[in-house]
Amino acid sequence: MHFNPKDNTIHCYGCGCTYDIFSLIGIDFNLPHFQDQLDKACELFLDTRKINNPKITPNEITNMSDRGTKIVDYTSFFRICAKQAQATDYFHEAGITDETVSRFNLGYDPEFSIGNNQQIKAMIIPNGPYGFWAVNTETDPDDDCLFYYGKDALFCPHINDNIDDVFITDNIIDTLYMCQSGVCSMVISNEIQLNEFVYLLSQQVKKRNYYITAESDNRITGLIIRELINYEQPNHLIDLAYPTKSVSELIMACPDKFTDRIRNIKKLLGITPRKLLARKTYDLISDETSFCEIYYSKGVYGISTDVLTKRKLLSNWIIDSSEDTDFIYHTCISEWNILSVELDARTTDISKSYYSLLPKIGLSENTGNPDADAGNLLTVFASKKIRRQEGSVLVINLQNCSVEYIKKLVNRLMTELRNYNHSIIFFCQEDNRSLIEEFCWQTFTVKPDIDPDSNDDDDFSSHDYRVVANNAVSGKIHFYTTLE
Repeated sequence: MHFNPKDNTIHCYGCGCTYDIFSLIGIDFNLPHFQDQLDKACELFLDTRKINNPKITPNEITNMSDRGTKIVDYTSFFRICAKQAQATDYFHEAGITDETVSRFNLGYDPEFSIGNNQQIKAMIIPNGPYGFWAVNTETDPDDDCLFYYGKDALFCPHINDNIDDVFITDNIIDTLYMCQSGVCSMVISNEIQLNEFVYLLSQQVKKRNYYITAESDNRITGLIIRELINYEQPNHLIDLAYPTKSVSELIMACPDKFTDRIRNIKKLLGITPRKLLARKTYDLISDETSFCEIYYSKGVYGISTDVLTKRKLLSNWIIDSSEDTDFIYHTCISEWNILSVELDARTTDISKSYYSLLPKIGLSENTGNPDADAGNLLTVFASKKIRRQEGSVLVINLQNCSVEYIKKLVNRLMTELRNYNHSIIFFCQEDNRSLIEEFCWQTFTVKPDIDPDSNDDDDFSSHDYRVVANNAVSGKIHFYTTLE
């Protein structure tokens, strides 16, 4: 015999069978019933005083006797069938590998008797030395092609300590495919198998994820879920066969899809829809007055324009804003200095000290590191929130930034400020407008509209500017404004 450390089983090359520790104890001590085998294992290896009693409800689980009264050792029959496994193409056509055939000692009987003088060509699936399934290889899988003979027992009852996920099916064919795909699976289709499973569950200390893949929500499925809940074991009732009717049908059609599905089951079950944000009120900007004022609704806006127009518009906002308006301006140091000169040159209101207003705008040096810049901006926001300061307007100059910088900065900010409880305005070149549009409630394009009567095209003060509001709600709106 050969010991397989991967699943702690013994494989006999003489008879072709694979045994776990309970089957070996049954052979060694002549104990055909699993309950007796488990009791003997506990007696040999465990301190029985530390074993918990299983939580089995007598009135829920009935008919615990084996099918029939005679226990038959089918080892010789399995040996003959295993030697005939190469005489059929059924395993290959059904997608069952040679490794799976050898691992589970699968066999073939071309003249298997099912009674009433009827014979079928059958795949033989041993379930320990005293029971087996016979699968009619000449019928459609959806038909009644599965027969059980001998003593009922739990298929694949031994679970290693390092196994975290167990798939429970009500069909041996599904379990074979799952085991072949590299996951731990067992069959529970009746109360005898359920009784053995509950007893094993009562001795289990480790928490595992149990996935019940029964194709119908029958009484046994409900009892399995109830017992898993009793033992505080995570459980999930799933449909692995979707969109086909059965797992075997899915595997025959799309084997890779099935394998990918069971290997990524946690990811699939972890996908949850994101709820819509809390309802907020947005006032669309549809006229020149509301555009030229900075009192926008809390949301995200984008403005694509040239450098001079941006500077003029921003200085207008600052000059016309009230003392309570709080700006946070993210730009480079050179742009900051030019804006300061622009404000100083345009003001005639000596009662306003723009040197005292400028610190309100704030300065975040554009270092070329979007993560660092986003972190600094978020820190400023957090500071204001902690001090209960409201009404801040974040203005971000992206006109001289690289595409990669824009992507990273905007994505980071929108992830952190996804509730949009702030007024955020992005300035960008028209070529980069598409990078911010998906985040913006409204986007605008501001272009110079040169006065044909003007003699000096370089005189910025004589230019009018055309503002185009692109609005997802009401379409494209054109309006004109003089940004002086």
